[in-house]
Amino acid sequence: MTYKTFSEDCAIRLAGAIDQMLKEVAGDDTEHIDRTPHRVVVAYAELLSGVREDPAHVLRVSFEESHYNQMIHVDSIDFVSVCVHHLLPFYGQVFFSYLPDKRIVGLSKIPRMVDILSHRPQVQERLTQQIVDTFHDTVQPLGCGAMVKAWHGCVACRGVRKANVRMRTTALRGYYIKPEVKAEFLAGVNGK
Repeated sequence: MTYKTFSEDCAIRLAGAIDQMLKEVAGDDTEHIDRTPHRVVVAYAELLSGVREDPAHVLRVSFEESHYNQMIHVDSIDFVSVCVHHLLPFYGQVFFSYLPDKRIVGLSKIPRMVDILSHRPQVQERLTQQIVDTFHDTVQPLGCGAMVKAWHGCVACRGVRKANVRMRTTALRGYYIKPEVKAEFLAGVNGK
């Protein structure tokens, strides 16, 4: 699969910089790293591939459904993103829910939206907001909410070096701000 995140010229410059960094750090111990600069560029092109995609586009196909008026939960959506501060991965799961207003979307559309938004330089707080804002603005449900639970490479392997710290963020729109709807959403997220 080819990712168009970087121009060819940019990819060559990035690979050169990574090669220089590795030679500086590894010295003469270059076993296994001949193709590493290329692999790093390809990996980041994939991790950042969402910058050129419109997440609202995948939500534009919806279906009329005037008889269903209860919460729809889509949970355990795995994602991997890149921390904009350290360019290290953070990963976890998104728990998403919405209350339709006569329109529903196909099940695959919500994970696809999450993939596009997470494949950008991100912070978890902004990612959580973007998920609900994109869905709310495009589909126009009565309300929606997301909880994102993630582990962060920048916390696990540098700084405090705590591998088991997980961060939780939420964002709510529309009816989900109402205390009783928020409580139902959180109960669904927590499996109660």
